[in-house]
Amino acid sequence: MKMKAIIPFVIIFSMLVSTFVAAQDTEFSGGYTLHAKLHNGVSTNFHRGADLYVGGLQLIPQIAVAPGKLRIGAVAGVFYSGQKLEGQLGPTISVKLKTINAGPFGSAANVHLTADHLWGTGKQKLAGGGFHVDLLNKIVLGLTAHRDYEFKSWWLQTALGLRLSKIKKTTEPFNE
Repeated sequence: MKMKAIIPFVIIFSMLVSTFVAAQDTEFSGGYTLHAKLHNGVSTNFHRGADLYVGGLQLIPQIAVAPGKLRIGAVAGVFYSGQKLEGQLGPTISVKLKTINAGPFGSAANVHLTADHLWGTGKQKLAGGGFHVDLLNKIVLGLTAHRDYEFKSWWLQTALGLRLSKIKKTTEPFNE
């Protein structure tokens, strides 16, 4: 008789524990992350001359220094602008602003703010950043704005990224 009274308690407790474990925020987790981003947009000064197309590919390795909140890393890439293919390199930092939860399935996405400082092979000096949405910890969509303080122009771009590094699997204490 006592065993029958314990069974509903055990079932409810195990459901609560499994929901908690499944709903943990896996994005911005500790460790290393590598994204590849395809970006395109314009380089403009908003009043003189025609706007130039800017597009390219970037590799962005990052490491979580405050898991769940902050990643730092580097940006290395190539871009096409003004009928030239050039390179760029610099540091980046990402701060998670919001997690979009999917109920018991965990997080569906996160919104994060990035800040970059990039140096180009054509003497470009870009400072700026943007807002990104990391969907399912696989695909990144973004809008960025960078000020080229060498050539007095703005780079306004969209970004589409893909996570290249493997997602670290969480170990569950019940499976060990």
